[in-house]
Amino acid sequence: MASIHGIPKSPWRAIIESAFFASSVRKTSMAELYALAKKQPEVMVTSEPMYRPEQFDLPHDAKVLVSNDGGIFGRTARARRLVRTFTKADKDKYQSMLSEATYHLNRQPGLWLEGMIGLHPDFMIKAHLLSPETDAKNMLDWGINFIPFMPPWSDLYKESRQLGEPDILVLAYPEWSNPEFKDGLVIIDEDQNCIAILGLRYFGERKKGTLTIAWTVGVRHNMVACHGGIKKIGDKPPVAVFGLSGSGKSSITNSSDHEGTLTPEEKVTVIHDDAFLIDLDHNLSIVLEPSLFDKTDAMEFDDPVVKYFYSAQNMAVTGMADGTRRLVGKDIRNDNGRCLKSRDMFNHANFCEKPSTVIWLQKDTSLPPICKVTRSAMAVAMGASLSTLRAKGVENADPRDFERLVIEPFANPFRVHPLVEDCRQFLKLFKSGCECYVMNTHAVGMPGHLTDIPKTISLSIVTALVRGKIEWKDWRAFSGLQIPKNGNELFGPDYEKKYSPPTRHPGYLRFLRDRMQDRITFLSNKRDLENDMESIFIDPLVASRTVLDHILEPL
Repeated sequence: MASIHGIPKSPWRAIIESAFFASSVRKTSMAELYALAKKQPEVMVTSEPMYRPEQFDLPHDAKVLVSNDGGIFGRTARARRLVRTFTKADKDKYQSMLSEATYHLNRQPGLWLEGMIGLHPDFMIKAHLLSPETDAKNMLDWGINFIPFMPPWSDLYKESRQLGEPDILVLAYPEWSNPEFKDGLVIIDEDQNCIAILGLRYFGERKKGTLTIAWTVGVRHNMVACHGGIKKIGDKPPVAVFGLSGSGKSSITNSSDHEGTLTPEEKVTVIHDDAFLIDLDHNLSIVLEPSLFDKTDAMEFDDPVVKYFYSAQNMAVTGMADGTRRLVGKDIRNDNGRCLKSRDMFNHANFCEKPSTVIWLQKDTSLPPICKVTRSAMAVAMGASLSTLRAKGVENADPRDFERLVIEPFANPFRVHPLVEDCRQFLKLFKSGCECYVMNTHAVGMPGHLTDIPKTISLSIVTALVRGKIEWKDWRAFSGLQIPKNGNELFGPDYEKKYSPPTRHPGYLRFLRDRMQDRITFLSNKRDLENDMESIFIDPLVASRTVLDHILEPL
């Protein structure tokens, strides 16, 4: 049996790594996983041809397989436990639980799949997944989502830069249960690049858990961890957009014509719509996954996009009169239907230079559709206090959480390294000349009096940004931000009437101040209660609130 690079330096890695070498575990291949997945009782074999199965050494007539996960079809953030936060009592408790879990996992046939994360020789790290044989479909999807350790990718890996990091280890045991952890348990030791995912069936836990470790490795090597999309338009430098699911991140990243506002000469090259790293030392933005893990809520029946599918999760399947089994989208069966599909559906690349433009996508109705941030520290502050609404179904959470405005720093709920480290890395990026913008993609106004922002406006704004056509003026009520002064000219004659902040309206100004204070309070708590923030990233917001206070005084 092959070894795993890196001698364990923590009990967590030692427990997880040892499980790979049990007599019950064998190395597997994508071909074996496909054959096993087809036989899983709960898996449905459709009549839809898998896109280019030969690249994974699968049969040329392989079909799209569908797995449904029962009552939970989203991530369960409350299951996560970070080793770096454990007390002595926590360590004893969770080490005992992890040891028990691996004992029971190793009492049944287990599979070991080797893969890689990263699509450029500057950043490629080997990864290993251990799961019971009964979880073959999730293992197959993990191999498709990342890169199975096979040619041509393994040849590129051999020529890649040595990072001096232990391989990533992922242990997933969906049959595990414990009455104290009804939502499952995820134990993460990011320092030793390992994670145990216990009692959770949803494929997204394996995908994001693996990315969590890869992002952390990147940060240790002076990179910026990015949960976002990045693209090039024509010969212009790249644009990166950051937002949670439902914010428009994928719609903006993957659009080839921005609702007709781009010309044929402004050819779009999509780098990725979900996960990448910015290497600050080598001026590179590097894709971490070759495929797309996309929602299928907008997929029509007989949609031509199905041609590019590799696999699907939590989707309906229907039988046709001719005996075929077809996929049904539109989230008819449940929220958050998902597919793995190829980026061949549009022009794409695996890397590019670092972005010259970063856009924070927010659902903060106190903000207009677009603002320019004028200072680097303020740019970080607005990203670290990114305000949004959670997309329904994407997470396994309290239904009331989907109605609340929440702050998710840099739109990355999967970060496990300290937040302040991301702040420092983004500050380096902005100080290197990258410009920052804030886009509200939801609606403008106070509660009960909202004006929706259509996708066409958001896409036309990105087009104007890339072309450098927007003229800016200072926003008096929010010092440090600027707003367009030629919005009517670029985005329609009623743009300013609909979307300009009503800076003479006392009610709106107080609402804006409350939203500012929400950001300040969130970041201050990170600093004062968690020791995970620095004042340099709070002070710009405090200064802006002080200016607004002076405006409100006579009102």
